[in-house]
Amino acid sequence: MWCPKCKNEYREGITVCTDCKIPLVEFLDESKENTELLHAFAEEAEAKKLISYLEYSGISAHDEWLGEEQLYAVFVDKKDYKQARKAFAAFFTVETAANYEKLFDQTQGEMKPSGQTAGGEHLSSDGTFLKDAPYTADSDDLSEAEVGADGGQTDEEDEMMEEIRSAVTFAKQASYVSKAEKSADYRSSAVTFTLFGIVGIIVMGLHWAGVFSFFSTLSSVIVTVLFAGFLIVGIDSFYRAKKAKAESVEEERFIGELKGWLEKNLTYKMLAAADSIDQTREENFLNEMNEMKRIIQKQFGELDPAFLEQFTEEYYNDHFENLQ
Repeated sequence: MWCPKCKNEYREGITVCTDCKIPLVEFLDESKENTELLHAFAEEAEAKKLISYLEYSGISAHDEWLGEEQLYAVFVDKKDYKQARKAFAAFFTVETAANYEKLFDQTQGEMKPSGQTAGGEHLSSDGTFLKDAPYTADSDDLSEAEVGADGGQTDEEDEMMEEIRSAVTFAKQASYVSKAEKSADYRSSAVTFTLFGIVGIIVMGLHWAGVFSFFSTLSSVIVTVLFAGFLIVGIDSFYRAKKAKAESVEEERFIGELKGWLEKNLTYKMLAAADSIDQTREENFLNEMNEMKRIIQKQFGELDPAFLEQFTEEYYNDHFENLQ
């Protein structure tokens, strides 16, 4: 560990320079020629959390204290920057979803009527529970603006709920698997299950024929059914592989059509229109990605969210990576 100010080296375990009273870093400024700034945080804990996430994703990273800006900066190797930015986008989305959920829970707790318990029951004047009793707000309890003109949620709450749904949906999307990859996976499974099924049935056939006897009658029945099940799964997997292969042809055709349309109609200037000067480069990257998705779905209709997420990332990196 090193002090970025006085350049003194410290043994592992020490985190603050005893002379300068500032956080230590793993690398000195000389290493910056091979690294790239990914993001900077006001809190050290947030920087450490991102570093842990990046390292879990197989990306080496370290943080440094920027004394002039009073920020904790996270750096990654230049060769890993593209991959790190994708990882940060996922990290940022998950953190946003978690923060919105926490904020929403707090808001719900603050708005719960004083006579209502956490489970939704109400208390009568004698202290007994009235589980199904509706709550009637007095004029001094909540204003019409706070509960909404129609007694429902306010516009602010509606917007918060919509953002929560969007963030959670994005965060939970699984990585898209192409039809061609699915076909290969099905075929691999088909070969394995079919092989085990055939070999097993042959062995059990010899057993039932009296050539040898390894199992009791009950065990023999169970094992025979098991191998028959392997064979059935194998045959079904061959069918699914054939179907997925046919679908992959259509998928490749659609991707070609989609790329062709974007190359003719989409410019980086159109995406950059969604940027904000008040946001970081990573946040604007997400804005541009969302704008690209909006443009694509306006032209081609609703698409699989996981497919759209993967396609837009790949297309953006291939066409606009160096234009930022």
